[in-house]
Amino acid sequence: MGVNSFSNAQFTPLIIGSLLLALSVLLFSRKRGVSLFLLFFGAIFFGLFVANLNLFLEIWDEQYHALVAKNLSDDFLKPILLNNLIFEYNSNIWTNNSVWLHKQPLFLWQIAASIKLFGPTVFAVRFPSIIIHAIIPLFIYKIGKIAVTERSGFYGALFFTLAYFPLELISGRFSTDHNDVAFLFYVTASVWAWFEYQNSKKWKWLVMIGLFSGGAILVKWLVGLLIYGVWGISKLISEYKEKFSVKSYLPILYSCLVCIFIFLPWQLYILIAYPNEALYELQLNSAHFFEVIEGHGGPWHFHFTEAFKVMYGSGDALPFIFLLAFILFITRIERLIFRVFLVTIVVVIYSFYSIAATKMLAFTVVLAPYIYLSLGSLIDRGLIYLENKKTNKIAIAGFTATLLIGITMILPNFSKITQYHGAKNIKINEHVILKNFEKKIILSLDAELQGEYILFNCQITENGHIPFMFFTNHSAFTFIPSEDQLLLAKKNNTNIAILDLGNLPEYINADESIRKIDATHFQGLIKK
Repeated sequence: MGVNSFSNAQFTPLIIGSLLLALSVLLFSRKRGVSLFLLFFGAIFFGLFVANLNLFLEIWDEQYHALVAKNLSDDFLKPILLNNLIFEYNSNIWTNNSVWLHKQPLFLWQIAASIKLFGPTVFAVRFPSIIIHAIIPLFIYKIGKIAVTERSGFYGALFFTLAYFPLELISGRFSTDHNDVAFLFYVTASVWAWFEYQNSKKWKWLVMIGLFSGGAILVKWLVGLLIYGVWGISKLISEYKEKFSVKSYLPILYSCLVCIFIFLPWQLYILIAYPNEALYELQLNSAHFFEVIEGHGGPWHFHFTEAFKVMYGSGDALPFIFLLAFILFITRIERLIFRVFLVTIVVVIYSFYSIAATKMLAFTVVLAPYIYLSLGSLIDRGLIYLENKKTNKIAIAGFTATLLIGITMILPNFSKITQYHGAKNIKINEHVILKNFEKKIILSLDAELQGEYILFNCQITENGHIPFMFFTNHSAFTFIPSEDQLLLAKKNNTNIAILDLGNLPEYINADESIRKIDATHFQGLIKK
């Protein structure tokens, strides 16, 4: 990793996080509670590291999620993208509509609450993802502890904490960023609650499964029901020799009723309050399985090849290493229903998304906890073998330290982070310069412009009007207005400003009532 690529402020949380995780590993065998406490805060600081790399809203999804969440912070029942409806807009295009139901609202509510607390900042947008990403390793630890051993769970949790792809989702680097972090959180939480229920049969865990599954649906719609499908299949397979009993399936039903109680009110509300938009998005969600939406297609093996390389590393041997680790992990699990459950969830996820016409990188990210748990189990199994062979304790400690340091240095993929986020990297220099310049213009305008303005020609970056509206209270548009559109804006007694990128027509240059903001310095970098 290029040390000169990042500032001291960016490196500080990375150094603190690394020290906390190192202490967590050292204390695990003696003080479990302290170790897990340090693991959680180490994950917090790693999240802060990636969230602080680029302090602008990323293209595409993050900036849209941020703006809708900002508007939700004013009214949690009114998801709005465009507030100013002077000009025509298309309610069926999620990048150019008013009522925004393109995503379920829970992750947006989380961001909205953060914006309420911290104001409309990039940190506020990413803060909820930092927190829930740091909690996920605790779920992984508990799942591993119940399924195999505590040490397997701890190593799996540690590896997930440092894994490149989930960290980059926090940074907004990949679509659909915070939506996928939230979905990963709620699905993993529902799986953890399921393991706890199977381990204790206490009713509180049925309620927890329902709560978390309802949350998953309120993030990514009906795929949040995953736990119930896998639960039912696992029960059928693991109990195939037993006499079928409807009564034994009642816990699934009771938990599902809790889930319905969580997600149904919002669905009914939007059907009543915004029927046209709700019905359109419902139809669009269904179309994802049968049609390639917005060009997000690919071959059937997309998630085994392209997506896998981005999420877990590009080495040709990696898929086989993880597959072997998963097989060995499954063979260690004593309880049949646990084995069947984990195999089923992997088969269901990969089968469903391989068949689905629409394909995106993060669709299978909900399996990441079990992939890293498998790797943790593999390390644990090796250490048990050495311990049973009565290998020298110092030798085991040295081997463990070397192995963990090697793996934990590889997992964050610092070379990729540097390549994308390092401001001095030539390949991404243009993107970083433009986004930082755009934000500088936005913040300076917010300080200078008195009253509310309509801003035009906000196209320093693609769909650049969205960050203009997030960081200010002005309305913004990417286009240069026609003379008729100017008249319409003036009839609404609106102050008008326009970015001068060297492409303004004469009727605007001659109009002294329009405030021009000089941005021609960067016109050579701006894509026409």
